[in-house]
Amino acid sequence: MIETDKMLQLRRYVTLLRAGAKSRVVRSHLHSSSSSREMPSLATREGYISRYVHHGLSQLQTHLRPCENYAATCIRTFGMTVPRSSVDDIDHKVRSLCDDVKKGRVSADSLKEVIRLCDESDYQLHHDTGVLLLKCCGNPLSDLETTERQYLADQVWRLAKRNSEGLTLEYYNTLLNVHTENSSSVDPKKFLANMSVEPDENTYRLLLSAVAKVGNSNHLRDIMSVIKEKNVIIDEDAFNALVHNYATSGNIAQAEHVMTLMQDAKLSTDKAYTELACGYAKLGDIPNLVKVLNDEPQSDTNLLRLIKILSMSDNGRHIPVVLNFLKTSVPTIKSQICKTIAELIRADRATDAHTIINYFAMNDTTKDVVKSFVNSFLNELIMLNASVDDITRYAADFVDSGCEPLALTNVAESGLKLGRENLCLAVFGAMGEKGMEIRPHYYWPLLAIAHFNQGEAKIFSLVKFMIDTGVGLDHDTLLNHVYPYVNTASPSITLQKLLINGTPGSIVYTPLISYLLSHNRMEDIKLLCTYSRQYRLQYRELMKPLVRAYIATKDIETCVFLLTIFPHGQNFAALFLRTLLNDRRFTLVVENLQSVLEVFIKHGIKISQRDAIVLKNKLSNENFDVMENANILKQIDDLVDANLTESLSVIVHPKYMNTSELACHLVEIKGKNLRTRNILRRLLEMYCSENNLKKAEEIKREFDACQYEWTAGMKTYLFELYIRHNKLKEAETLLSEMQNISENFQIDDVKIVKFATALVKADKPTKAFEIINKINHVNARTNAQKHCYTLLQTLAQSQYHSQTKDMLHLIIEKGYCDLTVELLRPLVAIPLKYNDILGAVDMFITCAQKHKKTPLALEVLTTLLQQKDSSKLRNVETYIEKVYNILINIHGADSADTMLVLALATLEKTHELQSVLQRQSISMNSLLHYFNYARRSSNVDSLLKLLKALPDSNKLDQVVLSEMLLSIYSKTGDCNNAVELWKLMYAKGIEPSEKFKNSFIQFLQANKVPLPPEFEQDKSEINVSNQ
Repeated sequence: MIETDKMLQLRRYVTLLRAGAKSRVVRSHLHSSSSSREMPSLATREGYISRYVHHGLSQLQTHLRPCENYAATCIRTFGMTVPRSSVDDIDHKVRSLCDDVKKGRVSADSLKEVIRLCDESDYQLHHDTGVLLLKCCGNPLSDLETTERQYLADQVWRLAKRNSEGLTLEYYNTLLNVHTENSSSVDPKKFLANMSVEPDENTYRLLLSAVAKVGNSNHLRDIMSVIKEKNVIIDEDAFNALVHNYATSGNIAQAEHVMTLMQDAKLSTDKAYTELACGYAKLGDIPNLVKVLNDEPQSDTNLLRLIKILSMSDNGRHIPVVLNFLKTSVPTIKSQICKTIAELIRADRATDAHTIINYFAMNDTTKDVVKSFVNSFLNELIMLNASVDDITRYAADFVDSGCEPLALTNVAESGLKLGRENLCLAVFGAMGEKGMEIRPHYYWPLLAIAHFNQGEAKIFSLVKFMIDTGVGLDHDTLLNHVYPYVNTASPSITLQKLLINGTPGSIVYTPLISYLLSHNRMEDIKLLCTYSRQYRLQYRELMKPLVRAYIATKDIETCVFLLTIFPHGQNFAALFLRTLLNDRRFTLVVENLQSVLEVFIKHGIKISQRDAIVLKNKLSNENFDVMENANILKQIDDLVDANLTESLSVIVHPKYMNTSELACHLVEIKGKNLRTRNILRRLLEMYCSENNLKKAEEIKREFDACQYEWTAGMKTYLFELYIRHNKLKEAETLLSEMQNISENFQIDDVKIVKFATALVKADKPTKAFEIINKINHVNARTNAQKHCYTLLQTLAQSQYHSQTKDMLHLIIEKGYCDLTVELLRPLVAIPLKYNDILGAVDMFITCAQKHKKTPLALEVLTTLLQQKDSSKLRNVETYIEKVYNILINIHGADSADTMLVLALATLEKTHELQSVLQRQSISMNSLLHYFNYARRSSNVDSLLKLLKALPDSNKLDQVVLSEMLLSIYSKTGDCNNAVELWKLMYAKGIEPSEKFKNSFIQFLQANKVPLPPEFEQDKSEINVSNQ
């Protein structure tokens, strides 16, 4: 710090001297004085120097500390040829750097700038300044690599050598210190030969330290010879450095010799033995290492150092040997061990770190602290972004070994906090394999991240992953972490997307209605409930949002619609009224309550006498004037049905409970030693409908343990669940049991067809035929048409495709379905798949002649037109004409032309297509009919190509065609094709409808895709908040 003070005063004084307009005269005058006492214009007074300069300018006065000698020296060392602006700049930079050094801050950028300025301006460094800059090039620049630090030291050294004063011994010794700090190689012979001053003993010691730090054996031999020749006394630290160098370089004999010298000189050998042990560890000489550890016990810190050396020298297998010397003090050095584990992992030695943990885990005296080691190990792997497989494997191993049963859970938590989706999903998979419960809320952070970064498509992808890995979605997850993150502008499409991704309808339906209610979307609720009535609503979970929606909208008609659309909904009418009266946001106005009751009466809603009493009591407690409002009391009485005994206002019947409520109720029933059969039955049915195999089998085992009698309905639920999870043997056993229950028992045909499909997938077509043929008591009230198509399609795509026709005849004969064009499509698809074009044409003609149906007409026509170009098929034009005429005869000319145009568009035969369009028109109805077929497979390439090829003059409504395409892309989450569609529309000048604009903007924004510039002005007007 003394050097810093000197430099600060020097720079301030120089600034003063250059403040006058004629500073050169002042400098000349100062140079002519041999000392401060000879300078007439300088007067020393009260410890300060006052300087007055008069050159016709304003009087300038400043005060400096006494530093006359430094001032004179400084002035002497500045070259007189340096431009004033350059010198001023250097002065400022040097002064700033000195200030930072004084405060303990060294800036690499500032140092580099000073070096550059000095170099460019031939600036001669003052001795103290040069030494100070040189010192800065070592440890003070700890943020820089040692190579870069040494480069800066070389630059400063070059500037120092340029100084006319010459180099001093302090310079050379400082340089050696910097070499040591930077682990820079020094040739002692060359260094000593190049010195312009006589070295002292400290120089030799510094040379020894620098050489020992690097470990060059030749250089070490050279300096030791010089030291011996000069009779330089070496201290203990230097001897220890020698032992370290010899030991780590494998020269154990020389290291032991140095230790003998130390003992002769009566120096402590504690550190030397540590260095010797390190040498043995590096060489893998375990016997000698153990001997040292036994003879010279080492500190915990040194033992951990030995462990790191063993690991770094590929001797990690011997780590337990050293750990034997640590075990008694492990709890006291837990933090040091955690640090060692972290260092090994950073050095890519995770296996050795794992060895340390396993060692302590197997020791009874240390196993209590292992959890902290495991957490340190796993956290370090996570922070270093190690491979997901490695992290998961280690975590699973810690769980299996019992080191840390929560290792996987902890990793999952860390992954969620860091937003590492791949890690989380891998860990969830490992947890599932070990039977550990994975709750839906584990996915909440991932769903939020997916929403903000990727959008709707990623949300559905995560939902599918959850379902596929057996994680059931719950009400809270859907309501608060799925629906707010996806586009629900069309609730029915949202519902379809969830169903496509395997989510059970019984789970997603109630939260969707609740979400729509929370946003007061009453019209959307009516549409959704009208077209999706096959799912059961959990009305109790809807009461609060339903009441709040009514308070916000006063739309009692929709509320009543929701309460009456499902049979059991009316049972909740009294609960709705009671919830309404209890809600603080509801202002009890007679007219409002009267209108509610009137609508209830109009729709024939009934409540029990008990519920009526509860409502009347509630009104009396609200200071309701009974005499003035007797009409309302009469309306309540009019709602009463004496035959109703249930009262949801007082207690909830188990049939209205959800699975979690039923599970809690089961615990209560068991606690009272009551019969649990009905609760178990309801739980089984609900778990089956929610596709929860694990919970359903738990209930089954408990049901069997209680020796309760199974009903056919319970077995039917479990039968379908087994099919979904490919437990076909269990399903077959249940089916056999159900058939033996009663001759009048009927099972849904849908379940039988699903079972047959699963058997085909499992390469058991014979068993599938047997099941279809054997089951006579089928409940045909359910519509199995689409499931029959799935069965035929599965068979057609399997190695047993030749049996598809027989299966079609069988399911029609047994009454599972009616013959439709859809069921005939697999028969034509089989020969097309195997490139049997004539076979496909023959099957097509047979279907047309026998059944008046044209399955896969577009595919057949497209294939024939494609063959026309290659000329591989004889008489191809005759076949094209046959197919075309069949289409005309069965569907009409417009439909035939539509198929022809679509086929040409598919093959991108633009010229031929436009030629056809000039002569003939295509039917929009036919196009819509094809669209309804194409959207089932989400394959609308033909429509897109048709839109590309259509001339602007064509009368076909291209806007409607564009909307068709967008609806498919929205359903499948295909943002790329949606954007390409818009580019095509823009290029063709197709003006989008408001419907298209709304859907397009909502779709892209829901998937975090930037809108085309043309839509930027519209996006603020479009409702994309799902409200």
